[in-house]
Amino acid sequence: MRIEEKLNWLQPVLVKQFKKTVQQKQLAHAYLFEGVSGTGKKEMSLWLAASLLCQESFDGLPCGNCQNCRRVFDHQHPDVIEIVPDGLSIKVEQVRNLKAEFSKSGVESSQKIFIVEDIEKMTTGASNSLLKFLEEPEGSAVAFLLTTAKNRVLPTILSRCQLVHFQSLTKKKLMTELETKGLSVNQASLLVQLTNSLEEALEMNGNEWFQEAKTIAWKWFSLITSRDNQSFIYVQTTIMPHFKDRDAHRMLIELILLAYRDVMMLQYNAFDVLAYKRYEKELNQIKTAYTGNKMIQSIEAILLSRKKLESNVNAQGVFEQLVLQLMK
Repeated sequence: MRIEEKLNWLQPVLVKQFKKTVQQKQLAHAYLFEGVSGTGKKEMSLWLAASLLCQESFDGLPCGNCQNCRRVFDHQHPDVIEIVPDGLSIKVEQVRNLKAEFSKSGVESSQKIFIVEDIEKMTTGASNSLLKFLEEPEGSAVAFLLTTAKNRVLPTILSRCQLVHFQSLTKKKLMTELETKGLSVNQASLLVQLTNSLEEALEMNGNEWFQEAKTIAWKWFSLITSRDNQSFIYVQTTIMPHFKDRDAHRMLIELILLAYRDVMMLQYNAFDVLAYKRYEKELNQIKTAYTGNKMIQSIEAILLSRKKLESNVNAQGVFEQLVLQLMK
């Protein structure tokens, strides 16, 4: 899928707005693109970069085929500087290099474009280092700052950028696209609850670890809801050997939370995509054993467990305590 086609699918309203902005040559010098992963923030940055560097633009829009466009989309153009976190944060040295680039003219033109992903992962000191450019841009430079957590971006950064919100894909739209890619409704129904990104959903579907993870999570859920004491032992024998790091622990909590959410939705006849569509019959049986209040208490216990994991509490202890709470 060409980048413009993808953007028209992901963000048709924003594409229309930015086309007008580009054609009128009214791009701001700094943008903050915010929205969940997979909503087209990076693609929009590259498309706008190409619009500034295209050799054969038509009506101000990038052709997508010239050497400059291809190099921008392939992340190989020397005048498009891309920065991503080095580990858990954007390091001071990265920002120093970026500041050095700010002072230079373009290698092949007078235009320079800076794309900084996960801007919320900059330290306070590193973020402050960007303020000089944002306050006093030098030459023909445009910055695109991308974030999935606007609330963690320094107010001083926010106030100096034009904020653009990228809408999430609807579950229905993502479901339809996954089905066109060959996934069954049962496969897609869980994935659309875990991500808004088509690429991430397809990657997860092809991941053997994830396939086993969702089977283990459902088995654990079945043991707990049937009040089977094996659910406690299952944590040590099966869960911990498979879910070995923090990201995996968070995934397990999400998978369990979605199962309980499905039960609650069926209790209240809520209209939405069931995550565990393939187990709808079992979910309907489980709901008869729970009152509405009990289900709410169960979900609250899971949410509290998620909060504990985020505080780096021992995962096995969290899961074992959760079992005891859910089986009360």
